[in-house]
Amino acid sequence: GQPLHAFDFNLLREGRIVVRRAQDGEQFTTLDDQERILMGSDLMICDGVGPVALAGVMGGQNSEVSPETTDILLESAYFNPTAIRRTSKRLGLHTESSHRFERGADVDMVPLALDRAATLIAELASGTLAHGVIDIYPEELLRRTITITASRTNQVLGLEVSADDIRSKLNSIGLKCDLPAGQSDDAINVEIPNFRPDLEREIDLIEEVTRLIGYDQIPVTMPVSSLTCQQLPPHLSLANQVRNQMVQMGYAEVINYSFFGADSPEKLGLDEADPRCQQVQVLNPLTEEQGCMRTTLVPSLLETAARNLAYHSEDLALFELRPVFQPVDDDELPCESLRLAVFLCGQREPLGWAQSSESSDFFDMKGIVEQLLADLRITDVSWKAEHDEPFYHPGKSCALYQGERLLGTLGELHPEVSRNFDLGRSAILCDLDVEALFDISGGTIKFQPLSRYPDVQRDSAFLVDADISAQQVFAVLGQVRLKDLESIELFDVYYGEGVPDGKKSMAIRACYRAMDRTLTDELIQNLHGKLIKAMKKHLGAELR
Repeated sequence: GQPLHAFDFNLLREGRIVVRRAQDGEQFTTLDDQERILMGSDLMICDGVGPVALAGVMGGQNSEVSPETTDILLESAYFNPTAIRRTSKRLGLHTESSHRFERGADVDMVPLALDRAATLIAELASGTLAHGVIDIYPEELLRRTITITASRTNQVLGLEVSADDIRSKLNSIGLKCDLPAGQSDDAINVEIPNFRPDLEREIDLIEEVTRLIGYDQIPVTMPVSSLTCQQLPPHLSLANQVRNQMVQMGYAEVINYSFFGADSPEKLGLDEADPRCQQVQVLNPLTEEQGCMRTTLVPSLLETAARNLAYHSEDLALFELRPVFQPVDDDELPCESLRLAVFLCGQREPLGWAQSSESSDFFDMKGIVEQLLADLRITDVSWKAEHDEPFYHPGKSCALYQGERLLGTLGELHPEVSRNFDLGRSAILCDLDVEALFDISGGTIKFQPLSRYPDVQRDSAFLVDADISAQQVFAVLGQVRLKDLESIELFDVYYGEGVPDGKKSMAIRACYRAMDRTLTDELIQNLHGKLIKAMKKHLGAELR
């Protein structure tokens, strides 16, 4: 159809129409009662004083037809599709008119549609037509000519179609065909009418020929192609490795939109100065809840978990491996980085008569992270209770570091955040910087021969201050260089009877083994004594 617009003629100042470009910053109120800020590239329909319509998109409130209107001015026009599309997209204003103009209208239909509309108004509404029309057509649109050849048509379709058949088929749908002078006999020049703006190339004409012949006439053949094997880039290969590892550990991947609501960081309790609160706005969001590019995966994952819990899926193990977007000063495009968010709640094992009914906790999530680190061959990491993330429960969370570099955080979700997202229960969360993990991954695997001699284990329990963490204990013991020390494990932490207030008992098991001999009891006592001495010196520990 051809879009038309009717103006209340008595509201047009000076009784005339002017077509011009808008001025930068010019304001105009459209029929939907919205004030628009215009740019110099926007085309305007004006009266003798100012704008009365946004050309090809929507009319203005100042010339709207009302029940009191007695005289109208009908406008029928053709506009450049690119200009209309640019204005419509920039203003976020999609109308029936812009939908047609930005796809290419038929310029020859302009006077016909105007005459038809005027005739119907006169016949059905007892209108009286004024004499004459104003028709401005400064530069005629030339009809395009496309050449189609029978050889190319047969190559594409796998048929034997003659040039005469092609000309006959195209003539039947109103396309004028001529034989070009000085060219091969199978070439045909086709004049494209203005009502077919979709015909732009030879392949478009071949498609028309196919449609007219019948798709059922095309022979069925297997496509011919060559197969090549290309290795994935390291970044994608590592991402697939992380994804597959999470699935193998029993977690289900979720894929959310790359957008979230502007209030999502606030629901996490993030401070306004946090970089994740500096968001990339979406110009034409689908909904208000998808108005910004995600700066963190956590809100979307929590919303997905809440929907699943609402449907009584109470044992959830979910993860999302997707990019987040941070705005960059003096740069139009945001910084895109890959992150991994993991959510865990419910029972540790499926319901069953032989299964445990224990709930998942912090250490289940820590084990998942440790397995990921091992799979990526990342070593020398430390776990620190001090971190700045407000959406974790105080005292039930930690941060993961390698040296001074933050790799991520994990812990129990803060009760207030749980209420903000309508979870209705405690949950364990993990947020990892995958880009940082990739940077330090790929440590060398070194072969170590197995010893033919037996190991010897020594257990020791220490009284230490209650605020000393296991990480501090391992850091102190790791500084003691003992050739025959194979491993150290923390196997018990005890508070209660027999332990003074402000203290706790931590029991370690040290395993000793030599490659070339059986260790004597005297040597083992000497080695183990060095560990005990280090604990007393650096942590003030007492041997129980």
